[in-house]
Amino acid sequence: MSNDKLRYTASRRRFLRDSTLASIGLIAAACAPGSTGTTTGGTTGATGTAAVGKGGAFHGAWPYVLPPAGHWNGFAPNGILTTGIYRHLWLTTLGMYIWNDKKFDYWLAESSGAKAGDNYELKLRSGIKWSDGTAFTAKDVYTTFNVGRLENFTLWQYVDKMEIVNDQTINFHFSRPSSLAERLLLREPMRPDALFGTYSKETDALVAAGKKAADQEWRDLRTKMNAFRPTAPVSVGPYKIDPATVTESQLTFVRNPGGYASDRVNFDKVVVYQGETNQVSPLVLSQDVDYATHGFTLAVDRAMKDAGIRVARPPLYTGPALYFHWEKAPEFQDVRLRYAVAHAINKEESAAITYGDSGKAQKYMAGFSDDHAPGWIGSADLAKLKPYEFSLAKADQFMKDAGYAKGADGIYAKGGKKLELELVFPSDFADWSSAATHAAESLTKFGIKVTPRGLVNSTQQPEVNDGKHAFFVRAWGIGSAPHPQYSFIQDLRTHNTTPAGGGMKYPLKQNLPSTGKQVDLDELINRTGDGTDETKQKAAVTELALAFNELLPIIPLWQRFGNNPINDKKRVTGWPAATDGIYKNPDADSFAMTLLIRGTIGSIK
Repeated sequence: MSNDKLRYTASRRRFLRDSTLASIGLIAAACAPGSTGTTTGGTTGATGTAAVGKGGAFHGAWPYVLPPAGHWNGFAPNGILTTGIYRHLWLTTLGMYIWNDKKFDYWLAESSGAKAGDNYELKLRSGIKWSDGTAFTAKDVYTTFNVGRLENFTLWQYVDKMEIVNDQTINFHFSRPSSLAERLLLREPMRPDALFGTYSKETDALVAAGKKAADQEWRDLRTKMNAFRPTAPVSVGPYKIDPATVTESQLTFVRNPGGYASDRVNFDKVVVYQGETNQVSPLVLSQDVDYATHGFTLAVDRAMKDAGIRVARPPLYTGPALYFHWEKAPEFQDVRLRYAVAHAINKEESAAITYGDSGKAQKYMAGFSDDHAPGWIGSADLAKLKPYEFSLAKADQFMKDAGYAKGADGIYAKGGKKLELELVFPSDFADWSSAATHAAESLTKFGIKVTPRGLVNSTQQPEVNDGKHAFFVRAWGIGSAPHPQYSFIQDLRTHNTTPAGGGMKYPLKQNLPSTGKQVDLDELINRTGDGTDETKQKAAVTELALAFNELLPIIPLWQRFGNNPINDKKRVTGWPAATDGIYKNPDADSFAMTLLIRGTIGSIK
């Protein structure tokens, strides 16, 4: 995909907060920075008491990778702050998607749009410089996506060539038009041609020679590029990292004169504390951190509120789900057993005990977030979606309909075989651990004996993808882009058809229980993103959502919302009111970095 090397798989917070994927709707005109009409800000903060000033420092937090493992290669794994929300400050993108407005703010780009002959034109802002003094031009964009071609960026499923028209203009030719591709272009972090131009030229030579990703020459060049270690970070954004400040506890961004928005941002510095949730929680409560996205525990959430710290709860459009292996849990090929499981778990209770106000059970069970469903599915079809509400009576009836009966020990059995399963979950994800434990207890109490077993994510995820577990917890949906296609990919391919090991091996050709009609879920996923006609896409999304709801291939438990501290007491002011539409932006399109770059937030005078 477009930003595979920037995806986070090492921790729960990282999983929730990355990847640059697809955009919603047609390739359309976007708005200028700060012109969305929904974001307030300006001269006062949410309390209306502190004026926004220049100077001072913004304090954030992120578990960056320290040298020597950490490095400044913006394509390779373990880059120091090449991932996460703070990359926007130096490896800035061409635009930022504003979810509430369903359009882009242009950043490094000045304009963009479809042209005749399946072409897409990007015009860049002039006068922007990298921190090494070189001008930002179309050559940097070309190199970013050409090395991205070497890295198998998803964009190249839609584009077959690029053409530099002049320093400020570059055209992309679409061999497969799709409205998904605009986001892949505008949300990709830019990398400098001065550092990566050599690899871009070598990629051009491989393409000219007819080489493909499977060829050894291609793999060798990719390995060489990933091993490249620049001696210093090069920034095109409003700030640059001062390498001398990088320690095991923190690092500092300083202003980058000539970089995008360097004259508009208010803070002189951005300090980023290093650490995961356990290390950052005390810093939040002591008010040494102004903003963080770590997924804090319910206890810390309550402590923040008790301390008077604002807590933003942006939707993350994803959460934990139950998965069944088609072959290792063959009883659950009977959809009635999956229905029973869905009804036997009190999903509202699971969300509440895990995250309080930051967890929410889903009404539609459509395979993607309730927040998006009404925009893609008409009201008549929404009404057809079953909520799978908590009902032990309904769960029991489905078990009986499937031929199961409880034994003297209270466990359902059929043909003398009891229903007993082990539920494997990532133990280092606190929220998923809670959800898994609650599900296991609920199902055992209901009559399906479930034993929870935790494995660290670095072990559990590969084992899931290798098809080693019958019953497990992974994510449903995805919060990287508003288009439903990528949530369906997460639900039906990521731990199923994509892994070499087969994952859960759920066949994507299924017969609907209600009609017996066969549906091809894989083909439907493709149709949801084909072309630029949103009406046709909506029809495919609706058909797929109805099929997902009826087949229930996985069981979403609840949606995760952020519990991001917004400290407006010590250093930072200008945060918009809680009702502002900017807070619909998840961390993949960070509202905090957007407000910082717009100049909406600043130092308390």
